[in-house]
Amino acid sequence: MGLVQNQDLRRVAQAMIEVKDQAGSLVASGVSNAVGEFTLSVPTSGTYSVSAVQETYRSEYVVLTLGEEPVKPVTLTLSQTKEVSLEVVAPLPPINTKTSSETYSLSRKEIDILPRGNNNDLHDVLLTIPGAAYGSLKQIHIRQDHANLQLRIDGVPIPETVSSTFSDVISPRAWERADIVLGGMEANVGNKTAALIDITTKSGTKPGFGSVQMFGGSNKTINPSFEYGGTIGEKFRYYFLNSHLATNRGIEPPTLGHSIFHGQSERNQTMFRGDYQYDNNNNITLLFLNSIAKYQIPTSPGQSANPTILGLLPPGFTPVPSEMIDENQKENNQYGHLVWRRDINTRNFFSLAGYARHTRATFRTDPFNVLAYVPEVEEPFSAGSQDRTGYSGGMRMDYTYVHSKVHLIKAGFQVDRTQAINKTRLFTFEDDGAGNPIGGVLNRGGDNRLIGWRQEFWIQDQWTPNEHWTFNVGVRVDVVQYQRDEGQISPRVGVTYRYNPDHAFHVYYGRLFTPPNLERLALAGLNTEGTKAHPEDTTNNLPRAERAHYFQLGSVHALTDWATLQLTGYYKLANYLSDAHQLGTTPLLNYIAFERGWTRGADAALKVWFMENLTGRANIAWGQCKGYGLQSGHNLVHFEEIADITSRSGVHCDHQQTVTASGILSYRLFDRTTATGQMLFASGLRTAAEGAKTNSSSSPSYTIYNFSISHVIPLPWAGQKFVIGFDIVNALDQKYFINQGEGSIGLGVSHAGMPRSYFFRGQWFF
Repeated sequence: MGLVQNQDLRRVAQAMIEVKDQAGSLVASGVSNAVGEFTLSVPTSGTYSVSAVQETYRSEYVVLTLGEEPVKPVTLTLSQTKEVSLEVVAPLPPINTKTSSETYSLSRKEIDILPRGNNNDLHDVLLTIPGAAYGSLKQIHIRQDHANLQLRIDGVPIPETVSSTFSDVISPRAWERADIVLGGMEANVGNKTAALIDITTKSGTKPGFGSVQMFGGSNKTINPSFEYGGTIGEKFRYYFLNSHLATNRGIEPPTLGHSIFHGQSERNQTMFRGDYQYDNNNNITLLFLNSIAKYQIPTSPGQSANPTILGLLPPGFTPVPSEMIDENQKENNQYGHLVWRRDINTRNFFSLAGYARHTRATFRTDPFNVLAYVPEVEEPFSAGSQDRTGYSGGMRMDYTYVHSKVHLIKAGFQVDRTQAINKTRLFTFEDDGAGNPIGGVLNRGGDNRLIGWRQEFWIQDQWTPNEHWTFNVGVRVDVVQYQRDEGQISPRVGVTYRYNPDHAFHVYYGRLFTPPNLERLALAGLNTEGTKAHPEDTTNNLPRAERAHYFQLGSVHALTDWATLQLTGYYKLANYLSDAHQLGTTPLLNYIAFERGWTRGADAALKVWFMENLTGRANIAWGQCKGYGLQSGHNLVHFEEIADITSRSGVHCDHQQTVTASGILSYRLFDRTTATGQMLFASGLRTAAEGAKTNSSSSPSYTIYNFSISHVIPLPWAGQKFVIGFDIVNALDQKYFINQGEGSIGLGVSHAGMPRSYFFRGQWFF
């Protein structure tokens, strides 16, 4: 018996354990449990070697002599291995038969074989998991929720940026693996609960490793990156990554094809990770992330200026052509945490983390030119600039107690303080009382500063009375002091039945509590009375936290050693169902809440190892989302949309995509060449024909095919190689809109998908 851990002392679940005799023959194998423990037996006494492996990580061999004397538990520590090629060296891992959720794991290799490899953005990687729909602006909607994703590194949830998912928190090229939990959340998961993306980042090794990569191609894309990981002395490991991206598709344009106007963007990302292992029981991890970006807001050519507005603008002003309107957004995000992990003994261990985040997004409009092209003066309109800043900091503790083989107890707390500063400037005209603009351009400003506290407490027991049944029973308490003081006690109950090692079934019920983000448009302080920027409905309710009942039923099956299948159905019934919308051209999102709503759906995910050099995975999902009544956000939504929302039948959510599917097939040719094909299908987000009810129909469906080929060139120097790759995105050049600006709630601009594009990459590993 023993345990498997990473170099930073985190316990490793689902690691393969191998026991070999002196002849090198495999005599026993198994898999580590949820806290990294394992127990194996051998047929006879003698001398054996024990090791653990998980994807590209392997432990050293521990030699044991088994006889009459009892053997002490062994500790197997995983470290990264260097590989000449990208092939997978083991079949699919055993299924997890104790969890009550759908867990979908992505390894570094599964990311590397994707078209564009590890140069994909976060949303591109997440589109390969079940039930993930793309909503433009790098937003991913999983299981019909609007964003609401929780990213964790080292077990610490990362606070959102003020622009939500618009700029990636961390590049997938820094991932070693990610365990993505869909529904069925344990009691230690709160706040953002649509999906938990638990990331294990790369870290330093001895000997050190590094790479330099150049990626680029269509859409004026150029993306150099550099990474290096190593050690200082025997106790300190470090990893550094820097990436710079320039492209003219930083934001999806409103125009189809390659013609993009005013779409240039740049983004620089930096990551540093340091691990100091004080002794065998104590490890300290420092993580720092930095992302600085600037985006031009794409424009539509050939628009006609509004003659009514032109007559109100300053004398002598001549608007530029519509494609030359100059709106921009800058983003500046930093995050850091310090984590202390301690193994009190083999049955008691904890992690204690402190974290801080600064995030800022500044949108600058081009007021006179934007106003000149207002299409309709009858409805409220304005040109606006926004400046949002957020500061977050807090502390989190996770404690695990392995009471016995029957009980695994987890408990902890988190305290978070967030300060949000919003500054809004609107440019508009006076309203003559009949809906007509008059006079000169008015400038209205409004600022607010909000401070919120959030406290979370939880305890959970994984009770396994026998080899067939597992009960995950927990409770969490959430309390927030935001714009409202709210709280909830949330029970979480999951039951898993393990029919045999190859088949397991689970059912789950849990209460969810999702407080609103503090970043809101400061309309209340803008003094828009009597102007064309005045909302049609001035109701200004403070948003409430979403409170939901969540039900899930599913199963997981190892069809053979080479194929696994997951089937899941879910239903969420919510009060104050949260949503968010883009208003006008600004990419910054504004939050609203329905009085009540529901989401429901089902998905299936399949992973197959056809043969040693041919692997594939695929998934398909169906789902719906609907909201009834409007709890908050009246001043952000048009009157006709409010009438539809408050109707008896409610409205479908604009981020609803009824059917999504994806598939990946990868083939390794001649040992060092890998070819990959990818398919992404979307049935279309919600929209509506002119005059029809809000979100009463769907945008046209689309299917995207991506392909790539990469080749590994071994270099004459020890451990070095060079990887070259060629990628095609949207090979059939399908013209499609991700979403459409009319007929959905608050969405002012359409976003077109990427046309056929070609990319090249070269990466030197040393």
